[in-house]
Amino acid sequence: MKVTCKNLVSICHTDGFIMKKHTHSSHELVYCLEGQGTAQIENQKSEFSTGNYYITRAGTQHIEKDEGHTRIIYFYFDAPSEMVPEGIHTDHDSGILWAVKRLQRELEGEKYFREDMIRSLITQILIETIRMVGGYTGKEGMRDVLQYIDENIGSEIDFKTLAAEQHYSFDRFRHIFKEYTGLSPHQYVIRARIEKAQFLLKLNPGLSLTELSYNCGFSSSSHFSKAFRTRVGMTPSEYIRSIRGKEK
Repeated sequence: MKVTCKNLVSICHTDGFIMKKHTHSSHELVYCLEGQGTAQIENQKSEFSTGNYYITRAGTQHIEKDEGHTRIIYFYFDAPSEMVPEGIHTDHDSGILWAVKRLQRELEGEKYFREDMIRSLITQILIETIRMVGGYTGKEGMRDVLQYIDENIGSEIDFKTLAAEQHYSFDRFRHIFKEYTGLSPHQYVIRARIEKAQFLLKLNPGLSLTELSYNCGFSSSSHFSKAFRTRVGMTPSEYIRSIRGKEK
């Protein structure tokens, strides 16, 4: 298998950066060390941020737009196309970053077996990415996310922060979340809050709408009542009467 490095450069864009639609004669790996932006590979547009990297094959049209201050490593290489997993990926354990930085040191030095080490590191990056694409669905971290939501359901949930903690762009996070739960993050939280309200009303039907709204994380009693009726099919008052009717 022929694997060679063509070039590797590290660039800091202090005021953002836009690379219009273009192609390369070699494959390209773009690693985001710091910052965020969007990449469009052919017709697929995705966000990226610190810890994300994207790969394009030779000849693939793509666009890059960096937002504000960003630090990026651009790495160009040759390898069999079937070994090049095109798309945006997440470096979950920083293993890819370690290999890229080691590759940078090898390119700058003149150690024994330099070319062999370079080929080995490129192959490692490609194999690790192929394994991640095939074996890591991104859903494993959702268990921790759902536990956090359940434990903090009465508070405001910052999904952008949760996405960042899982090393995902917000768009990618929403996609994986919906695949895992069948609901968008917002829909999931509303359902969980209504289920908590139903539980609290069964324990204490005398709770006021204001108390329920506050305890379940709603901004107002009117918002709570509307969400409750949409979800349960009756108003909180009607639900309380149904509970009392069953107790008789």
